[in-house]
Amino acid sequence: MKPRILVVDDEEPIRIVIEKYLEGEDLVIDVSTGFNEAVSLLESGQYDIIMIDKNMPGLDGLGEGGMDLLRHIRTKLIPAEVIMMTGYETLDTAIEAMRLGAFDYLIKPFSMHELKIKIHRLLEYRRFLDPAKTMALYKSIRAKILDLAMNKSSLLESEVDKSLTSLNESIDELFRQVKECERFLLTHRESLAHIAGYAEQLKSRIPEQDASRPLIEEICRHSSNRL
Repeated sequence: MKPRILVVDDEEPIRIVIEKYLEGEDLVIDVSTGFNEAVSLLESGQYDIIMIDKNMPGLDGLGEGGMDLLRHIRTKLIPAEVIMMTGYETLDTAIEAMRLGAFDYLIKPFSMHELKIKIHRLLEYRRFLDPAKTMALYKSIRAKILDLAMNKSSLLESEVDKSLTSLNESIDELFRQVKECERFLLTHRESLAHIAGYAEQLKSRIPEQDASRPLIEEICRHSSNRL
């Protein structure tokens, strides 16, 4: 099943550019003009990624609709991951979005290449053995980096050291998960190799006119293709 992305932005040119660009990325793209329309789409469909414009009209009529939608997504426990788009290049904006559960953020104007990198990174993380834990670790690392960058001038040396230690521990845990994933894939590949070998042996012993021959040939083909 193709990954599904919802793009929420009150600026039509941005919606059109993103939709047209992502059409060639083997994704299903839906677009929304604002908070209410996005909520309706979220109720009727399941998305892997939601791209949200931070500075669109919100529930109070002001320009924080993106943050309102992010809060709604987290309150309703919607399993999609959020990439926040903002036109204001400040660490405050990024930290606020990350603390509310956004996976990443983009500063307008951004390149489509940058957008593609972030989307593919996010989709790769969702393929991990334990995607929920991996996502939480990634967000934790990003939040710690942003916090450190934001507060470095006011932190004591001991606090900086404590923050860096915590950051290193999070990175170590993330790579431990990567190693576990690689171990699993290696085991999976070895198992497929055994299946392919047994299937080939079985195939060589069964006459071509046997009714089970097509099934065995299909097993041989699929197991060999996935090695």
